[in-house]
Amino acid sequence: MKILILTNGTYGDYNFCKQDEGFDYIICADRGLCHARVLGIMPNLIVGDFDSTNEQDLTYFKEQGVQIETFDTHKDETDTEIAVSKAIQKGATEVTIYGGLGSRLDHNLANVHLLYKLLRAGIKGKLVNPNHTVYLAEKYRLIKGKKGDLVSLIPFAGRVTGVTTKSLAYPLKKAEIHIGTSLGISNVLEEDTAEIWLDEGILIVIMAQD
Repeated sequence: MKILILTNGTYGDYNFCKQDEGFDYIICADRGLCHARVLGIMPNLIVGDFDSTNEQDLTYFKEQGVQIETFDTHKDETDTEIAVSKAIQKGATEVTIYGGLGSRLDHNLANVHLLYKLLRAGIKGKLVNPNHTVYLAEKYRLIKGKKGDLVSLIPFAGRVTGVTTKSLAYPLKKAEIHIGTSLGISNVLEEDTAEIWLDEGILIVIMAQD
């Protein structure tokens, strides 16, 4: 099941939202519902404490009969993590998060860690905004983009060994990438797709178009 989560990060002109289609279930996290309304998307579920939501948009979706779950503002999870947990409960096999990257570095880092939560549940996840797509790679990852896109490989934790790449301008073969090095920064797609293999560890894969 492919699930889309809309949260409140950077969307720009919304053009990047047109790249993915065919979602089976859609969840909005708090102010993500405002972006859903702009995009003409009708979510299946809205969750959050709604401390940053436009009341008019919330009322609109209530009148459409969308399921809404309200949480206390004093909670341990972010609204985005609540949405990710709901996606796991729904049986997601793939989760795409729009707006999970923005001006708040703390939220950006936390949302990368939510990709790890998905990975541990056996679910493919990615964060997408106008200029970036972020994945986690463990053992193998096929990445899709456009020829010439920048691709950076950063250790998620500790040492990553046996890193081998295909269709990147600066190939790696059984390489080791450690925390504290910039070895994997600013590689380049030679085709519209590339492949990454690794023996141990987890890589953050960041695709950039700016």
